[in-house]
Amino acid sequence: MLDANEFGDAVAMLYEAAVVPEIWPRAIGRLAEIAGCTGGLLFAHSGQGTNWVASKEFAPVFQRFMEQGWMNRNARMAGLLAHGGTGFVTDHDLFTDEEMERTALYTDFLRPEGYGWGTATHVRSSSGDNIVFTLERKFELGPVSRRETLLLDGIRPHLARAAVLASKLQLQRAQASLASFEKAGSPAALVGSGGAVSTINPSFEALLGQVIIRARGSVALDDERANALLQKALADLARDRLGGTCSIPVPRKDDSPAFIIHVLPIRRQALDIFSRAQAMLVVTTSERSLQIETSLLCELYDLTRAEAAVANGLLGGLSVDELSASRGVTRETTRSQIKRVLAKTGCRSKADFLRRLAPLAHFPTGVFPGRG
Repeated sequence: MLDANEFGDAVAMLYEAAVVPEIWPRAIGRLAEIAGCTGGLLFAHSGQGTNWVASKEFAPVFQRFMEQGWMNRNARMAGLLAHGGTGFVTDHDLFTDEEMERTALYTDFLRPEGYGWGTATHVRSSSGDNIVFTLERKFELGPVSRRETLLLDGIRPHLARAAVLASKLQLQRAQASLASFEKAGSPAALVGSGGAVSTINPSFEALLGQVIIRARGSVALDDERANALLQKALADLARDRLGGTCSIPVPRKDDSPAFIIHVLPIRRQALDIFSRAQAMLVVTTSERSLQIETSLLCELYDLTRAEAAVANGLLGGLSVDELSASRGVTRETTRSQIKRVLAKTGCRSKADFLRRLAPLAHFPTGVFPGRG
């Protein structure tokens, strides 16, 4: 069995990737080198969808895999989960040569892509995600050997701990975000990729009745017209077509006050595969005195603080000249920053930006933790 110290750099990269998601592609690529493979990927699969990250070489291949719907007919994954082992397994651990010749995943996708041999392992996280790590080898290079899987088994405990650590860190960050809104008195909930509510804060729970959480976490509003708007926003979110903030007014009912429910898409880092939230639902009322929050813009749209300052200026009606003068930069710098702000927020023009982001001005200062 491998002494993991022989590949200390690979082990170190795994733990770094758990905290800094941008490192995952390099960490995966390093493990692929150890096993004599071409590339690989790590994906977390749950009832709310599949998030994944791959090495640079294999990312385009897996993108096509997802686009062509192979995840829903992934014979390899089904075999891996059924195998139940605690180490890395190969294609020959799951299928005979004859079975591979009859399996569409191999004949219709992997081999036409130039692949067809690999090794994989499975970890189940405390949140219920199936975390699968797979390394892929070009078909012409032949199957992954037992010696190579034994090398990987020496690193597997570190891989499992890094993946579980990353998952726990994301859960803690999500809970911290909701706690921040709770502290400010704002009801808030996190929505996953399938449109289901995964976590709510106590203030949001107090709205149950006007807000309805159904089976499997689907959310609805008691008011029919408002609910139709919410369901459309969630459907657009699931198709990645919700370009900006969607704000839905909910009328007063009996003794319950009117409120506005905002659907805020979370522009998380694409490599942050353990982030299960795609949007946040935040409730505000017209009675409160509220203002814009710079760190909220940074968190939701990946803006730098300089870009967030420009965004605030645009929301405040400042011109390019006024923005430049107030910040001591040139017009060219300001124009460049405006372009980046529009691109990151998914807006095509300043008017579109104002329409989509104006609702963020409703949120109180300090409700969303900044990235620092």
